[in-house]
Amino acid sequence: MSVRGWCARAATGAGLALGAVVLLNLTGCASAPAGPPPERLDFPSPATGPGLPELDKGSKEQLSDGWQSLLRGDKANAPADAARVPSAAGRLLELQAEMVGGGDAVADLEQLTGSMPDYAAAWLTLSVAAENSDNEKLALTAAQRGAELWSDQRWVDREQALRQRWVGDRIASARTLYEADQPEEARSTLLPALEIEPDNRDAVILEARIFIDLDQPDRAESTLARLPRDPEVIRVSGNIAEARGDLNAAMRIYSSLRDDPEALLMAIDIAENQSDWLTAMNLYSALPDDQPEKGPGLRRSKLRWRISVMPEYVREAMVSPELNRAELAVILVTLAPKVETLPGGQVPLLSDIMNLPSQDEILTAARFGLIDSDRLEHRFNPKRLVTDSEVRSSITTLSRLLEVESPIFCSDEAENPCTSLNPPLSGQKVSGIVID
Repeated sequence: MSVRGWCARAATGAGLALGAVVLLNLTGCASAPAGPPPERLDFPSPATGPGLPELDKGSKEQLSDGWQSLLRGDKANAPADAARVPSAAGRLLELQAEMVGGGDAVADLEQLTGSMPDYAAAWLTLSVAAENSDNEKLALTAAQRGAELWSDQRWVDREQALRQRWVGDRIASARTLYEADQPEEARSTLLPALEIEPDNRDAVILEARIFIDLDQPDRAESTLARLPRDPEVIRVSGNIAEARGDLNAAMRIYSSLRDDPEALLMAIDIAENQSDWLTAMNLYSALPDDQPEKGPGLRRSKLRWRISVMPEYVREAMVSPELNRAELAVILVTLAPKVETLPGGQVPLLSDIMNLPSQDEILTAARFGLIDSDRLEHRFNPKRLVTDSEVRSSITTLSRLLEVESPIFCSDEAENPCTSLNPPLSGQKVSGIVID
């Protein structure tokens, strides 16, 4: 038993018998004033935790006395106790005392953990020493190893707190800067996190996106190569292809992610911009049924594809700035081809549509009363501009024939939302109404 330990026990016993002061004088122990409250150290006692070397009773008592000295802030007596323990635990206490005194014990603690790789207390002490020396990567590595060896919540929490502060928070700050269109500042903020965890998935993906914004697709690709390919990594690969201007490659990459609606929508956007309506139609079909873009997009792409393979006069009607009656017939019949298969109606004889490329569509429209004609004069007046009442009547009749709900057209009595027929009555406007 150490002298200080014996005095403490003697003082307690003397208080019960003859008085602490008398006994302490007899034994040569000096009474001392009460010390400061115990300190809370960020590392554990060298005599605790997994991987502890074998210690005899005397060594344990010396370590306990030395640890208590550290808790009291007594840097002088702890090394003396440590010197009496000829083991790794005594060496650790000595290094801890050096740290409490403001010394740098990182190198010696690295040597100690190298020789005692399962000694949790040594790793946890190394983590604190490295943190004090601003060696963030070593501090986090040591904290992680210590928490793996000793799953006490205190050490697990400390490792997680360091990781959040040095990695997680920096990634979050860099992402905020990136989203604010400040890629240079974002990368500067991100770099310290990458130095600590070069293969951190979130950090690597963010750095690749930053390089894309900086118009450095080759560096983005090199960065992304550090990660295994998963849907998000593949999607960023598509972003890189887009940044290079290789839109076909980007579309192929996005299209490969059939279970990723966001990627499919990216592929669709490229296909539509390239007027590749057949590809767009197939991609819309692959979207989940509950994806809000699926229905409208599929109808639009089918229409655009149908128009793309149609004769020139049909395409001209679709973009006409002001529709005439012939063009209205073309739009009605072309965008609702089912009407041509319906039975009934009498084919009229119209003398003024002979040799017009749209005569078949005009005859169909007139046969079903979609657009009126002068059956006495046998005239259709194909070149006359349509009126809003003609468009309203033709679309209402078409809806009835196809047994679909007719749009509500705007009027003084109509409530919003309603479909406006304000001039000019262009092909694009009327086509949109028929499609919807």
